[in-house]
Amino acid sequence: MMKYTFKALLVIILLLPSSYLLATTEKTPISKQVIDEFKSNFSGNDIGKLRAIYKNYLIQANYPIGDIDRDVSYANHPLQKLDIHYNQSKSVMSPVIIFIHGGAFVRGDKSDHVIFDNVLNYFTRNGITGINANYRLAPDYKWPSGSQDVAKIIKWVRANAKSLNIDQNNIFLMGHSAGAAHVATYSFNEKLQVDNGNDGIKGSILLSGIYSNVSNTSKENYYGFDKNNTPINFIDGRSIPLFIIDAEFDKTSTQMEAIELISKLCERQEKCPNHKQIPGHNHYSMMYHFNTHDDSIAHDILDFINNKKTH
Repeated sequence: MMKYTFKALLVIILLLPSSYLLATTEKTPISKQVIDEFKSNFSGNDIGKLRAIYKNYLIQANYPIGDIDRDVSYANHPLQKLDIHYNQSKSVMSPVIIFIHGGAFVRGDKSDHVIFDNVLNYFTRNGITGINANYRLAPDYKWPSGSQDVAKIIKWVRANAKSLNIDQNNIFLMGHSAGAAHVATYSFNEKLQVDNGNDGIKGSILLSGIYSNVSNTSKENYYGFDKNNTPINFIDGRSIPLFIIDAEFDKTSTQMEAIELISKLCERQEKCPNHKQIPGHNHYSMMYHFNTHDDSIAHDILDFINNKKTH
């Protein structure tokens, strides 16, 4: 059995040919210039500037937007609401992607429509229904509340599959940052999964999550100081196909989280999961650039979905 040590895997990734890392950020040159100025060392003001640039890019792209239903309740808490972005090919029963936002477990909201809508709108114009969901937040709600809410969303989607014109056996999960941790926990921890794993999940997309070495603040706010609750401790469970993604200008610690998770999964499964590091982007622009003329990761995710869905 071939095994990869943590250091060996890092070397493999660093030695990938440069053609593998070709960026398409030249299509959005102003943002590239700003990102190159601060790389992974950015402030709140830097991110605010970047958001404004990408909002303008989204307007310039002017891609068609389908029908959207807002603030649909999937459970009883005020935060347990979702937006439905309907597949623009309405006559065709479609796969569905459920997107879980980030926010260090304590903040974040689906209602930043210009930014987060772009993620789901990209998929709807490519034949996939999108679900953009909120979830209960720490510190009031601790582990595993986020992943329990992912399960509740899946149950709601399956219960409403006919009216939504979606294929309940082709569900994909996608999370960013803290949202990626919630999706990873659901994907690995069989105790949290709907219908003993007969939930229709065909793949999970994890963007710049923290899977092992969470900060002390996150331990206090969400994990309750129990490191055994972090996602990497549950990888011996179900093997849902994964696409693990980080960004060139993520914090080094975040990039190492992706590498460690990949290394553990390679050893366990004797097959490494899908992985890509997004060139020319940071922790925030990796989400902002969806549905603009920059196609640094969206098409890769679309390919992953099309390859994993049941035809």
